[in-house]
Amino acid sequence: MQIHSLSRALVSVLLIMLLVLYYLYNYVDKMYSIYIFVPAVFGVLLYVFHGPIDHWHREKFPIPFDPKIEAWLVAHFPAFSRLNEEQNKLFKQRLSLYTEARLFQSVGSELGGVPDDVQAMVAAHGVHMGLGFSDYLIGDMDRIFLYKHPFPSPLDHNLHSVETHVEDGTIILNTEQLINSIFHPDRFYNTAYHAFAEAMIAIHKIKGLPHTWDKIMSVSGLSQDEITAQVGIPIPDPAVVHVCCYFSYPTQYKTHAPEEYEVISRLFRI
Repeated sequence: MQIHSLSRALVSVLLIMLLVLYYLYNYVDKMYSIYIFVPAVFGVLLYVFHGPIDHWHREKFPIPFDPKIEAWLVAHFPAFSRLNEEQNKLFKQRLSLYTEARLFQSVGSELGGVPDDVQAMVAAHGVHMGLGFSDYLIGDMDRIFLYKHPFPSPLDHNLHSVETHVEDGTIILNTEQLINSIFHPDRFYNTAYHAFAEAMIAIHKIKGLPHTWDKIMSVSGLSQDEITAQVGIPIPDPAVVHVCCYFSYPTQYKTHAPEEYEVISRLFRI
């Protein structure tokens, strides 16, 4: 039997210890009451550190990957099928760990939890982009908020489809735009790659990326105006757009921007 949550298993052990101490206190000797501090202290530690404990356990003893999510990746996430055997194993392990370690929250009128397949759909982009890094959780970017439509924000009242706040550890996405980009990449810009690119560039302090709009349209088929309109942010950083296009259209990018392709491959350790 595989333990899915080590912290919960340890809580069960602590409860058994409490029951044993209760029995000893009532039926053997009152002196056993002094040992109550042992499960109490460990209980507090488990409460505080249950997240890192479970994450460490899942790294050491990964559970089987969900076959439905794997089928979705094969059908709709081309990057997954390009991975070799070792990368495939690493990708699936990291995807499971990422979705467990991060908060996914629907917002707007759909306030609530996020289905596992939607979490995987979003997280796959960040996991793919970070395969060359040991920090696959991408620093402290631990909250991902999802709208079903373009959204405003206190800093930008215009409707837009992506926000990345490294200082707050948050990514905000419009899932309609993302789904369109997955099924129609020739007409829609991938905002998940965009958000994770912004986060990784800032957190890993990546320098030397291409920083002009040259070749973007020949790679993606989308003009600067089209990308700007879909993102909803005035003049997106072209370095971020280059990284997004590198991961969204790898064949086209290598063909139309071979020098830039080599630069991004080196900086993202591909």
